[in-house]
Amino acid sequence: MALAEADTCSGSSLLADEPMIGTAPLAAAWIAIEQVGPFGHNAIQQSHFPQDIATELLARIDGLGIRPALIRRVGKHADSHQPMSSRRVFLASSRPGSSAMVTATITDAAHLLEIDFAALAAGDVANAWARAVVAPEPLLLVCTHAKRDVCCALKGRPVAAALVANPRYADLVWEASHLGGHRFAATAVQLPHGWVHGRLDVASAGAVIDGALAAVPTAPMATARGRSSLNGREQAADIEARVVSGIAGIDDTRVTDVGDGAFVVSDSSGEQQRVLITEIDLEAERHDSCGKPLTGGRVLHATVV
Repeated sequence: MALAEADTCSGSSLLADEPMIGTAPLAAAWIAIEQVGPFGHNAIQQSHFPQDIATELLARIDGLGIRPALIRRVGKHADSHQPMSSRRVFLASSRPGSSAMVTATITDAAHLLEIDFAALAAGDVANAWARAVVAPEPLLLVCTHAKRDVCCALKGRPVAAALVANPRYADLVWEASHLGGHRFAATAVQLPHGWVHGRLDVASAGAVIDGALAAVPTAPMATARGRSSLNGREQAADIEARVVSGIAGIDDTRVTDVGDGAFVVSDSSGEQQRVLITEIDLEAERHDSCGKPLTGGRVLHATVV
């Protein structure tokens, strides 16, 4: 039996008016690896991706601030055990002011172990992998990971399918494994900049890509959860300052923690705003995940002072 919207985590979160600011996963860099077929609950370790390579890869990136994601072309995903003859890989740095992305097509998953993960973590994607070349256009990775939460499939897949039906976006959109925050489905991350968005529909997801493709890239704030290279409180301060001042440029802000819950957000002209971040109780209950009971929560509140 299909779940009523209010019984899903994303539906209950929307009804509870749960704010999304400051909820993006923390990652200064990303590695997105193509893998056909279904994803288990732990995608990189529960899929047809070679498990010996997965174990070594996870060990090498541990503690470096690099987030791995499995990606696949949009569509149906038959459970085939046939090995992949080639796979696409993207490395992205999401640091403000030094965002960049490179890509390679490899014939052996072991080639991933050639990557200089320390260089990637430091934002030096140009020297992180000798076989990679510059990726000239941004990507939108839409979470469709049903084994983590059904909302990701129910809301993510239609958005991804509609986007790739548009020739403008066809090569820029991939399905992705868990990005966190499934109660904000449909969720997606835009690479290389690391802006994570939620409650996307086709129009708002298209706006994310269009902003990234602009001559001076922009990030829409209506769907923004935060930039992954910032921690949650920094993300919230950044978004609040942008909304208050109408700052749209993806790289137009810098966030400084000045203590006692206060952050200074500087824009590209040197103007500064002081933003106070507090934690408050969510006024209504919602489901953390589909199938879990209703529960309250703590959320971030941002105020320009």
